[in-house]
Amino acid sequence: MKTTRLQAVALLLPLLLLIAEASANMFSNDAGITFNQHRRSYAHELLKKLKYGSADTFSFGRFQSPHAIDKAMSECRSAKSFKRHSSKDGKEGYYCSTRLGGDWVLAESKQVAKDCEPAEVLAAYLDGSNQKKWNEDKVLDINIARSGSGLYRQDMVLKPQRVLTGKTTIMRYTQKVCVDKIGNGNYNAFVELDTKSKSNTKLRPFHILKVNVGLEQVGNDVHIYAAGIMKVNRKIVPNLVIFDASSIAGAMAGKGTLWLSKHFQDRSTKIRNNRIE
Repeated sequence: MKTTRLQAVALLLPLLLLIAEASANMFSNDAGITFNQHRRSYAHELLKKLKYGSADTFSFGRFQSPHAIDKAMSECRSAKSFKRHSSKDGKEGYYCSTRLGGDWVLAESKQVAKDCEPAEVLAAYLDGSNQKKWNEDKVLDINIARSGSGLYRQDMVLKPQRVLTGKTTIMRYTQKVCVDKIGNGNYNAFVELDTKSKSNTKLRPFHILKVNVGLEQVGNDVHIYAAGIMKVNRKIVPNLVIFDASSIAGAMAGKGTLWLSKHFQDRSTKIRNNRIE
């Protein structure tokens, strides 16, 4: 019996649909987060250490483990430099701010999100309503949209901030986020300022921003380590003879993501209470 071209297409159609669905799922996960690239394990290439006075040449690389990035920062600060932070709104974790010479600052934070998976933490972070809720004293508006597979655009609008020389106007800037998956469920998110965005205002906290956020599953919890290098805007962060405000800016940036631990602590408590009821 001869099969016509139309019949052949009809027979192949279910298979083509399955292939298309599988291809879409290759770059997404249960939490609805897509990723740009995937690697079975963390990179084995040795990451060059960040050095004082050379922040502009440092690169986080790609697929680096949180441990490798932490180690790359060790020449600028010691492990004891991290300070514990616990605020009334529930933010909790460790942060560190390190001046790197000139207008450059290193901001870091470490925290643990309980009873969750890295994809869930990433989904919470890429939810603009969460970021606005936990940083309402600084953030006026935030919009996060996917621009490609594992690529996101984050439009920030900051409220006017008091500085030593007075008060700023509303500040706007756009950040690009690239998400990579490592192994079965760990993620790295690389965030950088989109310097070409026309929505950026000249008056903003920094001229250059590069941040790597590592999300690693450890038991039932997710360990979160964020390391960011920024070139601060001296119109916002002045450098006076007796006082350099860049260290404060770094500390504020380091504390900025510590809401994630509280977010999942609240979720875990709610789940337990529902089970009891």
